[in-house]
Amino acid sequence: MIDAVMRAELMAKGNPADASAPVIEFCDHREILEANLSRQIEAIRAADIKIALLVPTTTAMLGVLAALLREQQDDPLRLLAAVLCSLPLFTAFGLMATGVIPRLRSTGKRSLLFFGDLSDRSVDAATAEFISLTPAVYLSDLAAQCHVNASIARTKHKCVRRAYMAFLLALPFWLVTIWVLNAK
Repeated sequence: MIDAVMRAELMAKGNPADASAPVIEFCDHREILEANLSRQIEAIRAADIKIALLVPTTTAMLGVLAALLREQQDDPLRLLAAVLCSLPLFTAFGLMATGVIPRLRSTGKRSLLFFGDLSDRSVDAATAEFISLTPAVYLSDLAAQCHVNASIARTKHKCVRRAYMAFLLALPFWLVTIWVLNAK
């Protein structure tokens, strides 16, 4: 019945080629959405790994600057060079922090899939909702979680990209500053 209704809707839209295509069943929707959610979570994890690689490098660069600068506090030009060099590094840290801090707020619609919403319920309430869960509600929740996680992945990857740009901007200046601070 649903298949016939969907085919009629496609025909009404003037797309008879699509009307002859098979309609996706519930289990196909579920598999597609669950695979999509897994990809979104992997994208989030990939951004976190990229940040994890940048944090120690940026920290070490700032540490070297601080160690060399400690010996030359009287020279204002060397101090200025170190400060200017450190600005993009601190910018990278700010972007990394923005990318790493998890989003724990709900989208406003209570989800059985988002750990924040689920943990706000009592065990009995969560169990009752899972038991009474319909396929349509599950698919809707799954689709919403795909969207939310895609948004999180996008934000994280934007922050990572900008952090790496700040890091790469700082790198040549850092090298020159190290050379200047080592020159006696």
